[in-house]
Amino acid sequence: MHRVADFFLRFHNRERSLALRLISLLLGSLFFLIILPAGFILVGRIVKDAVGLAVPGYVDWLVLIPCLGIGGAFLSWAVLTLWTAGEGTPAPNAPTRRLVVSGPYRLCRNPIEFGAIFYYAGIGTLAGGIVVGLVCFLLGLIVGSAYHKFVEEREMEVRFGDEYREYRKRVPFLIPRLEIRL
Repeated sequence: MHRVADFFLRFHNRERSLALRLISLLLGSLFFLIILPAGFILVGRIVKDAVGLAVPGYVDWLVLIPCLGIGGAFLSWAVLTLWTAGEGTPAPNAPTRRLVVSGPYRLCRNPIEFGAIFYYAGIGTLAGGIVVGLVCFLLGLIVGSAYHKFVEEREMEVRFGDEYREYRKRVPFLIPRLEIRL
């Protein structure tokens, strides 16, 4: 276990060039915003054909507009916060240099996943209707949560230790904590 922890610490503490961070951000965006949802949409269309549920078109628009808005806003805010406050990207090959607990990360530990599942629901609804959107939402939730729980949280604990463990106690996993400031 110590060898694995040492590897992660050496790997993540290396300086990354601006070019590498930009390329990582571009490739990650391509994968998570186009390729992965395309796969989810294909699965969603199979489910839709099997279910055979017909929903009026206006319902699709009532779902996809807020989903794309919420998803896009949270994704953008979270990535920008990682870039500025953490000097890194969501990509494992160009990670943040410090634990980010500001911006959307003060509301939930995984704002990128939160935004992505809404984005997947919106883009799936746009591509095939509400059933496809719902399948995309569920697949994004399952895949994202499994990755965060079983891979990323362990890696964060190795990298940031007690600082991350304390953050994990204070901040919810996925559903943002609402803050009302007067």
